[in-house]
Amino acid sequence: MKNSLYALCVAFVLGSCTSGLLKEQYKLQAELGTYRDTEEEKSVADVQECWKRDTLLVQLIDSVLVRSNDIKIGFLQLAMAKADFGYQRGLLKPTVNGIIQPSLRRFGKYTMDGIGNFDTNFSPNITKDQIIPEHLPDLQIGLQSSWELDIWGKLAKKKKASALRYLASESGQQWLITSLVAEVASSYGQLIALDKELDILKNNIEIQRKAFELVQVQKEAGTVNESAVQQLEAQWLNSRAQEGNVLQQITSLENDIRFLLNKPTATIHRSKFPFQCALDTSLFTRLKIDQLGRRPDVKQAKLNLMAAFETKESAALALKPSIVLSGILGVQGFQPAYLFQLPASMAYQLLGGITSPWLNRSAITSEMLRTESSWKAQDLAYQNALVKGYLEWDTQVKSLTYLQTQQQLKQREVLLTKGAINTVGTLFLTANASYLEVLTAQQNALRSELELLEISRNQWMRAINLYRVLGGGW
Repeated sequence: MKNSLYALCVAFVLGSCTSGLLKEQYKLQAELGTYRDTEEEKSVADVQECWKRDTLLVQLIDSVLVRSNDIKIGFLQLAMAKADFGYQRGLLKPTVNGIIQPSLRRFGKYTMDGIGNFDTNFSPNITKDQIIPEHLPDLQIGLQSSWELDIWGKLAKKKKASALRYLASESGQQWLITSLVAEVASSYGQLIALDKELDILKNNIEIQRKAFELVQVQKEAGTVNESAVQQLEAQWLNSRAQEGNVLQQITSLENDIRFLLNKPTATIHRSKFPFQCALDTSLFTRLKIDQLGRRPDVKQAKLNLMAAFETKESAALALKPSIVLSGILGVQGFQPAYLFQLPASMAYQLLGGITSPWLNRSAITSEMLRTESSWKAQDLAYQNALVKGYLEWDTQVKSLTYLQTQQQLKQREVLLTKGAINTVGTLFLTANASYLEVLTAQQNALRSELELLEISRNQWMRAINLYRVLGGGW
């Protein structure tokens, strides 16, 4: 029964501590919320909506965001920033510590305390219990408190700076997520394009093989010379070599995604070309730069600038006087039996002090110079983030417009080069075209098809970059 009672008491104490910690965390989160910008808006939702048509891409991005070690590290850094805010917040409040302080002293006979204690023991005003022993024990149990009054707002500014750094870390984590999403989507699109490039090469390799075998037959018939055979064979071998290069690129991109997935043996499932997400470039070019202020990296730079300013102001206030109150309240006696003979054993001490740095102010001055430089550096970083964001947006939007025109022209070119292969092939069989015309037609068809594919790949990459430039999100 006694053991059950002890267990119940322990459970109650642990439950109370857990409940108290949870309440403190809720208060901390609520207080951090007061520093947040309330005007949160969605970023490039239309671009995301386009991506979500490809379920394999969405599944891949979700898996990366769950498994990526970089994301996990980011959340741990967030936890550290939040803990720092809790620490700075606690500095504004009084500290209260429990103390149990035993001691044993012996005063020399030729000291003021030693002579005083000796005379006191002969005084008729003390009882037997109050006789002071030569070897004097002392036991004090109670509470000890200290509190710095924040009369200039120095600690409040430190707390605010810490809160702003936490929010900057949040924005940094959002930017990391956006960058990872963009990286995965970019690699995914390149893989689809490389798969298509591999198909194009295989088709052309088959066409070139047939042309090579045909020219060998014609050489034996004496209609063409050895030069024709050699050039068509060289073209065929060149295309086969390109196939190996594409396979290397596919392996490299797949391994990049496996690293982000933290899963070295994962199979990267993907759709077929063309992309299931129709690249409506007119949609992207209508997206405006007014979303630049909501870019996580720009927000992070702005919050870091604000935090640096508060830190600088707090460092300057360190030159002003500080007021610290401290005190002790408890029971004290030189025998344990006397400790709880209240109110006789009650003891307290209340101290107040005003301190101001007069000499050796170099440490404070150095800290002021450091925070001043940090503030100026953060200001420049914020300006860079704004300019870089605008120029990135301008590059992507204009590039998408140019690529749209290129695509239309290249599509027409591909149709013409494919038609030329069939035409030259028929003429070659009837001896109305030379092998050089066949060779040229095949080279032009392969080049134009690969260039059209490259334009599609660039459109995808630019769209991904525009998503990132405008703030992303997932």
